[in-house]
Amino acid sequence: MKSNVRLLILLCIFGTATGRLFLPATSVLAETHSSFHIQEQWNLGGSAGWGPLLFDPPSKLLYVPRTDRIMLLNTESGQVVGEISGFVDAREVALDDSGKFGFVTDITDGTVGLVRVFDRSTLKVVSSIPVGRIPNAVLFDPLTKNVFVFSSRDRNASVIDTKTNTVVATIPLPGKPHIAVTDGQGAIFVGFRGIGQMARIDTASQKVSAGWPIAPCVEFTGLTIDAAHRQLLGSCADGKLISVNADSGRVALIGETGIGAGDLAFDPQNGLLISAAYSGVLTIFHQDSTSQYKRQEQVSTLPRAGTLALDPIKGRVYLVTAKFQQRPVSGKGMEEAESRLTPVAGSFVVIAVGP
Repeated sequence: MKSNVRLLILLCIFGTATGRLFLPATSVLAETHSSFHIQEQWNLGGSAGWGPLLFDPPSKLLYVPRTDRIMLLNTESGQVVGEISGFVDAREVALDDSGKFGFVTDITDGTVGLVRVFDRSTLKVVSSIPVGRIPNAVLFDPLTKNVFVFSSRDRNASVIDTKTNTVVATIPLPGKPHIAVTDGQGAIFVGFRGIGQMARIDTASQKVSAGWPIAPCVEFTGLTIDAAHRQLLGSCADGKLISVNADSGRVALIGETGIGAGDLAFDPQNGLLISAAYSGVLTIFHQDSTSQYKRQEQVSTLPRAGTLALDPIKGRVYLVTAKFQQRPVSGKGMEEAESRLTPVAGSFVVIAVGP
């Protein structure tokens, strides 16, 4: 018995020093049954990279930005059922609540930013709206029926009236916005690059209503919301996981994510916080209370599978990744380009992970 205790102590000390905790098979954590696993894997192929995913529960479609097009995947069959073309460099997708239109940020060549409006029945682009340069995050606000678009180059948010498809207001911001979520009740929360801050926008007044520090987090890699409990949940560039009260801005450290943390999703039906990492690990936390999250399990996925979208009905997530290779370059002065990787054509896959 003493030898077993001594072994357990040594294992815990070694695990703490290396950042990993090794426990014997008789521990409680080791006995926890792993319920999440890879359920489906669909090879969509094609060339180019990808952007943030969007899952639409009514249609069960997964919208996948692929630079010059948006692929629509039927998550019941695993089949691509359509594509929307007409983009230069498509980034994020937002959908209205009428089922009629979608909105895609297109950074083009960086000199002008556009929001492309598409008809969801015909999958055709029907309007291109100039906004700030390098637009990334885009959200539809169900309260005002406006679309909010965030420009990292111009450090502002453009407000689009969806009845006229015109910009009706521009909101200056304190930094480069790169990630945003809505509570669906008239507030949008925005994270900025590298300044350790976030902001709350009132969608009715079209103004910043609050600005908060997010220390110990410097920059969000993922951001989601537990709307019922008014808690924002963010994964950070340094691996921390925090919650931010949506009304007071109070920050609490609630855990740590995997190496190379990516997107984050909250499943309110099952009380789960799901964190994807580019290291190929999916971490699932159980919400014990609004301020306490316990790591429930970790699931191996695939390298660079850090982009995810949640199906809140089935409680499963969709991740995407591809194989990578060195980008071919020629000429002198290309040291930086030589170190960059590019997706291997035909290797793009979607993974469905769930209980």
